[in-house]
Amino acid sequence: MTSSLSAPEVQGIQFTAQERQHYRRPKTARLVIDLSRPWLQAILGCALFISYPSIWSWLLAIFIIAGAQHGLSLIAHEASHFLLCPQDKRRNDLIGTYLFAAPTLLPFNVYRQRHIIHHRLVSQLGDTKNVYLRDWRGWRFFAEVFRSLSGLEYILKVRDVLQTGKGGEYERFESNLRHDQISILLVNGIIFIVLTLFDPLYFGVPTYYFILWLFPMLTLSFLFAKIRALIEHQPPRSGWSASTETPYFMNTPGPMLRSVKATLVERLFLSTINFHFHAEHHLWPWISYQHLPEINARIWQGHTHKDALMVNGNVVMYAGSYTAGICDVIRGR
Repeated sequence: MTSSLSAPEVQGIQFTAQERQHYRRPKTARLVIDLSRPWLQAILGCALFISYPSIWSWLLAIFIIAGAQHGLSLIAHEASHFLLCPQDKRRNDLIGTYLFAAPTLLPFNVYRQRHIIHHRLVSQLGDTKNVYLRDWRGWRFFAEVFRSLSGLEYILKVRDVLQTGKGGEYERFESNLRHDQISILLVNGIIFIVLTLFDPLYFGVPTYYFILWLFPMLTLSFLFAKIRALIEHQPPRSGWSASTETPYFMNTPGPMLRSVKATLVERLFLSTINFHFHAEHHLWPWISYQHLPEINARIWQGHTHKDALMVNGNVVMYAGSYTAGICDVIRGR
């Protein structure tokens, strides 16, 4: 991934009133299919282990389930922008909360508050998504993997969110958190009961909820989210040189946004519902995920994906895949 401060400025991307209305609304049939896929993936993972219980089937199952859980959280993200049902915000929030955020222990209303800050301060001090600010080069990448798989980092992240919120940074943090906690307890209680119906209850103790749902959520699913955020926002380690300091991470001339040409496997685990078109989402967060590929084509028309572009004051890049991006990070490129 090469970069240059003399990146060409993309001009002329404007939207008519009709385009704005069109791009904001998803097609219902496709929406139903896309929203069902992570749940079907999670059910497949659970069924694999339940039908063929072994250490190997469990390892494969939790990998499949963690990818599904990450997909659920990405759909909750779409709901946080009121993009699941833009014509009915109440329905949008009910779906986002109970079908996608709560199952993954994601406090939907608190997340929305934090995510707004991320959009406003991306690549700057105070960004609520800060995993990309760390140095992942070489052995540090594997240290980050270990931190995530230990489950400790998830717990520390929850602690940091609670401390920041109680410090008064977020409006109505306490009331939103209480509402979110109720939805999380309710939905996870249902998941616990459903999994217990298939649980052999070793020594009278139910285990399936903990080993098939909670464990992958606190470890692998969290790791997937970290890797995705890293590739989406960390600038290349070389190529940035400015005569004056900028407020952006690694002294880039603007906030760093990267889209990814994700492979089919990567889409199952890292970028459900077109999340790999991440630069496009940041530039125009009111556009439904279904239309982001078209916006990507408009941005890169006449340019090569090896370049860095300046779009509305943001540095926009394109990675060939998440795997290629990870390799570049490890090598310090």
